[in-house]
Amino acid sequence: MPAGSWVAFCAVVLAAISALLALKKKTGLWLATFAASTVLGFWFYGTARLPTQPTSDQLALPPREALVEFEIQRVMQAENTYGNSTGVARVIDASPTSRLKKGSLIYFRLSRDDTTRLNIIRGLAIQVIGVLHPIPEEAVPDSFDAYLQETGIHYRFEQTGGVRLLREPTAFQKFCHHTNKKFQDHLRLGEPDASQLSQIYIAMLLGEKTELSDEQTDRFRMTGTMHLFAISGLHIGVIATVIWQVLLLFRLPSKVRPLIGLPLLYFYVEITGGAPSAVRAFLMVTFFWVSMAVQRQRSPLSALAASAVLVLIIQPLQLWQMGFQLSYLVVISILLFGLPLREVLWPVLRPNKFVPESNWSTYAKIKFWVMDKLLLLVVISFAAWLASAPLSAGFFGFIAPYSVIVNILLVNLAALVISGGVISLTVASLGLGGLAGFLNHSAWVGISIMDGLVRMNLTLPWAIIHCPEFPTIVSYLCVLCFMASIILIGNKHSPLLRFAVPPLVVIFALTLGLLWGSA
Repeated sequence: MPAGSWVAFCAVVLAAISALLALKKKTGLWLATFAASTVLGFWFYGTARLPTQPTSDQLALPPREALVEFEIQRVMQAENTYGNSTGVARVIDASPTSRLKKGSLIYFRLSRDDTTRLNIIRGLAIQVIGVLHPIPEEAVPDSFDAYLQETGIHYRFEQTGGVRLLREPTAFQKFCHHTNKKFQDHLRLGEPDASQLSQIYIAMLLGEKTELSDEQTDRFRMTGTMHLFAISGLHIGVIATVIWQVLLLFRLPSKVRPLIGLPLLYFYVEITGGAPSAVRAFLMVTFFWVSMAVQRQRSPLSALAASAVLVLIIQPLQLWQMGFQLSYLVVISILLFGLPLREVLWPVLRPNKFVPESNWSTYAKIKFWVMDKLLLLVVISFAAWLASAPLSAGFFGFIAPYSVIVNILLVNLAALVISGGVISLTVASLGLGGLAGFLNHSAWVGISIMDGLVRMNLTLPWAIIHCPEFPTIVSYLCVLCFMASIILIGNKHSPLLRFAVPPLVVIFALTLGLLWGSA
């Protein structure tokens, strides 16, 4: 629904009221008016920035031929078995009968032969004759068409005629593409014959999910662990930690480290295709590192909020993408529920409470370290599951109860594999291919264990609860009630109430959704 000019006026008035209430320290009223002014401001901004959606009548029209000029934004498959390339592109211009507007997004499929062979990478601008297929308005949930609609794409485009080059990609985009191909070769060094481990390795390190076989994709998807292959917070966080530790070894000042680390991290984001999830994670790390460099109070929640605002200013359509919703909800749940839960449990579970640390044996120190890290992983995985399970049920049609435990093991193994992969790529880039192959073998050991855990999980009873009819309205209500219970209860009540109510809210909503869907 478009917002009128009066919305901007209301946003300004509410923002002014918020400032006045903040001066008088009336926190509750300030929060309410600030939230209202933010929503109204983004509503007005979204009306100006969001592309006009096709009408139902337009999407009901039959496919038609069109001459389209577009710039490739994302390559999903560079070349499949039949020589086709697929991806997402932004329209530069199109014939009037195409119904496409300048700046709109389309999903393309190019059929290439020797006479029209182009290097299909990000930034390439071409003119193509093809057929536009409208995506049905009522797409099947959890289908590829539904995913395209979430990203603001309403037409598929299939090439039927010739291709004319309009503009080459930039030198930097070509360099990133070339580096990606070279890194794939580095990650295959020492690969055993007839092994599929390198496929998982490349998919995990470089986000090339097309490397995975259909069987592998189904296994990881049904166990709720497909996020390991989307370049996101896990990958960016692990690589950022590796870079930060290396910079610490060189004893560089805190103000200099972001100047070196952030360009390296951004280079990795571009090499892996610049996926929205990777950009979101990069922005969060950027805000966090910059706050450290300027010696401001470090706040992960503030860095998360700042990155979300910046992402939505640049790409408002991401608000409707499931990846955006899941990534931010999961991190908020970890920060507001998981980490506070650890602070409450650790004093109770902490070993050697009555023995001075100076008197600890080596065994006691190891036990302390293991229990500390294990508890941290348990609460993070539990908090992530609480935030993601409702949306997984409503949009993907399944609930994976054991993913809480499986993710604890897989995330740690994935972190080790990613760290080893970064070191292997660095070593191989220096010309030490033999050492890189050895490091790849150590990573493949971790990958084989991960694959075995996923296979074992699928054999357990109730490992996957299928719920294709789970109402999406219940999913969103569950998430809202879960977050509201965390915020409203806060520190004002006993720890038992604070950390028991939110999980009960999620369990109740999941049960309600399952019963509603089955009915």
